[in-house]
Amino acid sequence: MPNLTRRAQQYIGRTFNLIEPIVNGTGKIHVDDSTWRVKGPDLPAGTHVRVTGVDGVVFIVAPEEAAH
Repeated sequence: MPNLTRRAQQYIGRTFNLIEPIVNGTGKIHVDDSTWRVKGPDLPAGTHVRVTGVDGVVFIVAPEEAAH
């Protein structure tokens, strides 16, 4: 999985829309041609989130306005 982790690092700082809500700390975003799991505060689908870190193959996200 190290290659996936390195690939994920390039997305830190980028903004995406949640395709599934974050519920109980986990949700999903669509990145290019892949779906990635995310961890963060509970948020509804469609929320703009910024990738602030990576935990293995899971993105850590925050609402875009709170990530600055």
